[in-house]
Amino acid sequence: PDVVALRRAHAAAPWALLTLHAVAAHASLRTAAAALNVHHSTLQERLAHAERLLGWNVREPAGRLRLQLALALDRLHRSAAHT
Repeated sequence: PDVVALRRAHAAAPWALLTLHAVAAHASLRTAAAALNVHHSTLQERLAHAERLLGWNVREPAGRLRLQLALALDRLHRSAAHT
């Protein structure tokens, strides 16, 4: 269900997947914003929107882990489909 939620979020907001990848990969929202080349307040707004689309808070430790696992499962699923 979390992978489906990721795909729905991406369909609803094309920037969502890239934003969520950056948030999952960086230690802070400021470094994620810098990696995306957006202001940290813009990232905060995008993240709030993405969280509403996903249905969970990715800024909490459990939500961040859930996001990381969903992203990993999505990558595994897509790579298995291409083999």
